[in-house]
Amino acid sequence: MTIPVKLSAFEAALAEQLPEGDLRAELEGRGLPHRRVEDWKWSDLRAALARLPADTGELTLTASRSPDARRPLMDEPDRLMARLAAALGGPAEVFDLHNGETLNLDASVASGAGHRTIVVRARDGVNVTVRERYTAAPGAMLNLSIHYVIAPRARLTRIIEQDASPDAVIVVTTMMDMSPRAHAAQTTLGFGAKLARLETHVSHAGQGASLEMNGAYLVGEGLHLDQTGIVRHTGPGGTTRELFKGAAAHGGRGVFQGKIHVERAAQKTDASMNHRGLLLDGRSEIDAKPELEIYADDVVCAHGNALGAMDAAALFYMRQRGLNKARARALLTQSFLAEPLERLEDEAVREALMARLQAVLESVS
Repeated sequence: MTIPVKLSAFEAALAEQLPEGDLRAELEGRGLPHRRVEDWKWSDLRAALARLPADTGELTLTASRSPDARRPLMDEPDRLMARLAAALGGPAEVFDLHNGETLNLDASVASGAGHRTIVVRARDGVNVTVRERYTAAPGAMLNLSIHYVIAPRARLTRIIEQDASPDAVIVVTTMMDMSPRAHAAQTTLGFGAKLARLETHVSHAGQGASLEMNGAYLVGEGLHLDQTGIVRHTGPGGTTRELFKGAAAHGGRGVFQGKIHVERAAQKTDASMNHRGLLLDGRSEIDAKPELEIYADDVVCAHGNALGAMDAAALFYMRQRGLNKARARALLTQSFLAEPLERLEDEAVREALMARLQAVLESVS
């Protein structure tokens, strides 16, 4: 027999907004994800939200153009937070991208809990860019679900910026469906929140499709950023490349969870995943879990993970050349974190992200 959990005021308020049905029953029976749920063991969402006001809020989406349609989702998402976004955020906003288009999406919540669902479709053969930015005010929660549909021969560049949001909670759940011969390149720059989780699930059809997932993160005191990515290869001849680098300063916590799943039909898959973490002092924390789950027997797959402290010899070398300690630490950390951002093809975007990283480094080093 399963004993229902005692809901926090925040969870009870969420449940009250839901109609009777499976989703409400699941929330009332299990509550929000917490550390005893394996996928959330380093990011206790339930605890992070327990003391936040239970007010209903509004997620403000500022887009570079109007959506092409607004309508309910045809298929219900299978992740709890995405299901809540679909149930509480109203009709999904649908964007059909044109060749050469750059779509800007800024999502923010000023107070309370705001939910929204977005669908972005890249049609056959188009070359498109989407730039996303997320922020939430102290005491607010942003819960966003995004569904990308990438048609054959389409090329999608996705750039994500997550602003530092102390005392706020940000959850962004992405589902990405990649067709044969499609290409997707995703780059993330994040700075954390009371709890921020950027979660990406990719269905990779193979057959000439290719995926790049790169990310840099820097979390300062009291900030937490969880980057979770699951790539499922379902067809043969697909490629995936992942590189994530992060740094945690005094009292900051970074989380990386990456998994590449290769089904039996996905022969000739070529996939690699690497995560590198830098601990800037003894009170910082980075938790990492890279995984491979392979059922095919003709693949080339690898993963790597390394955590360490700043090189004392390199720091001494830079101090000897007249730099103060804070400046030397900032430059060394910037050099370490730059590699994932340097893979961006657009020089202007690359330089803008590097400038944002440098500005935050000056304040945490």
